[in-house]
Parts: sequence; structure tokens; C-alpha cells
Amino acid sequence: MEEQKPIRPQKKLKLSQEDEIARYLIENPAFFIRHPEVLDQVQLPHPEKGSISLLEAQQKRLKDQVRQLTMRMHDVNSIASYNANIFRTFFGLYNDLYQCGSVRELVDLLNESCRASLFIPVTHLWINAQKVVDCNSPADSQYLMPIEDFSSVCVDIMKRQKVSMGRLAEHERRLIFTDDDMIYSRALVRMGEYGELGILAFGHTDANHYRDSLDSFFIEQLADYIALLLHRFIRFAQ
Repeated sequence: MEEQKPIRPQKKLKLSQEDEIARYLIENPAFFIRHPEVLDQVQLPHPEKGSISLLEAQQKRLKDQVRQLTMRMHDVNSIASYNANIFRTFFGLYNDLYQCGSVRELVDLLNESCRASLFIPVTHLWINAQKVVDCNSPADSQYLMPIEDFSSVCVDIMKRQKVSMGRLAEHERRLIFTDDDMIYSRALVRMGEYGELGILAFGHTDANHYRDSLDSFFIEQLADYIALLLHRFIRFAQ
């Protein structure tokens, strides 16, 4: 086993002196070419090996950077693939949604399509009851949310934003989903020009599925389209 070299006591420098040294090395990249012996003599503290050379530290830093870039590329490719799948699903869904004759049919179709193509187990649609004058179908009244609950979701949970993604808290489950829904993350989109008509909600079993880094463009477009369709089934107050 290679004997570890003892770490020599370091001479403490003032911050201003350290800044000057760092600036000099950056501005004079040929320094180590003129003084190659420095590369062999400089030893840096290491939590496992005791100390490593400057070259080893540089190699480790480069490996860490490559690893981080690889992870970022993987995330970008995953998001791109996910968005492409959403686009294909929603593009084919628009015409079918237009054929629906009630809010209930619309919600059933959303659930069926999202489960089959996007593996999203639960999709809910809530309409702000305060804005509703009348429903064409009495069965559609089950999708009305009292103004107190609607305001709570918009203000307390979504923080007045149009879109909110993240882990599902228990009080959110009671307001937006049901106890039977085995979901742990959610994406919420407000509908209407000012987000006043209702909320489109997606629930997933993976607690990390919905997060802020996900692109919300396609679900926002879907929510806007559904908001237009709702006027065919519900008479809203002006």
C-alpha cells in the first residue's frame, strides 16, 4: 500500500493575498509550464486519500463536471421525450373532446386518455361554482367546487399562479382529489382568461413526477381549450 505523504502545515494568507494569487494564476496560464515542478509538489487535502496532487484534483473536477453534464443531458432528453408523448396524446385528444356532450363525458375521456397514453392515473376537473348560472346536464353539477374551496386552492395552494406542480399534501388531497386516489404529486392549471372558471388537476402515483422543472406548455394549452368547451355545457355569469 502506498504510503500517504503527510500534509504540510499551511501558511495562512489574508483573503486579499489569496485573491491576488488566484488572479495571477488565471492571468498567467503559462506559469505551470515555466515551473512544472510545482505540479508535482503541490498537495491538496482529500477526505479519503489524505492528499492528492494538483493534477489529480483537476482530473477529479473534470470527471465531476462530465458527470453533471451527463445527468443534465439525461434530464433534458427525458423531458423532451415526455413532452413529445404529451403532444401526440393531446393532439389526438382535441377532436374527441369536441365531440363530448357533457362535462362528465369530457372528464371521463380525459381520464381514459391520460391513463392509457401518459400513465397519469387521475385527472380531475373542478368548476368555480360562483361563476355558474346553470348546467345543461344535472349530472355535471358534481364538478362544481364551492367558492370557499376554489379560493383556497387558488390562493393557498397555487399562490395565485396559473400553474402549480409539486408533491401532494394531505389537505390538497381532501380539496382536489379523493381518499381513494393513490397519488402523491399533482399538476394544477387554472382555467379561464384570469383563472376564474375552474381548475384542471392531474395526479400521479410518483411523488417526484410533477416538479417545477417540468414544462407546463401543453397542459396549459389543454386547459385553455377545455375552458372554451365548458361554455357549451354551462352558462356562466358575465
